[in-house]
Amino acid sequence: MARQRFEVGKYLTNIGVLGAAAGVVSTARRTSTMPRDWRRFIVWGVWIAGLILAISSVAMQDRDEAFEEL
Repeated sequence: MARQRFEVGKYLTNIGVLGAAAGVVSTARRTSTMPRDWRRFIVWGVWIAGLILAISSVAMQDRDEAFEEL
């Protein structure tokens, strides 16, 4: 199994990743006015899940392009 190179540039220039990362501002504003209970953790969990999905979609782009060539 070949070792994959980790290229940070493709993550930092992807619109999906940038949008998900910028969502931290609105999430922080929203949770600052919320009561301190379990719902605050749900909001942050949804933001983290969105960021993970955006990053993993960039990571899988090379595999998707290779699959389309077949």
